[in-house]
Amino acid sequence: MATATCPSPSEVVLRRIDCEVVIRHRGHLRELTIHPVAGGVVLHGRAVCFYGKQIAFHEVTKLLDEPVLANRIAVEPPSPCRS
Repeated sequence: MATATCPSPSEVVLRRIDCEVVIRHRGHLRELTIHPVAGGVVLHGRAVCFYGKQIAFHEVTKLLDEPVLANRIAVEPPSPCRS
């Protein structure tokens, strides 16, 4: 019989934080995921500008007690519209 596994509280907290940060800064961030690693967390996702990448770093640092060890958010500016 298979049993359902619930995410650990830390995973739930990380998902809540990454969703909260993206909602607050949706004009600058497209995606954000926070991955726990030994000694801290690593940020992954996409931002429309370097400012968005910086916002994510500062928001996560403010909301978590863990240090951000790496910010691997890719900066992908929106494509200009073609006629």
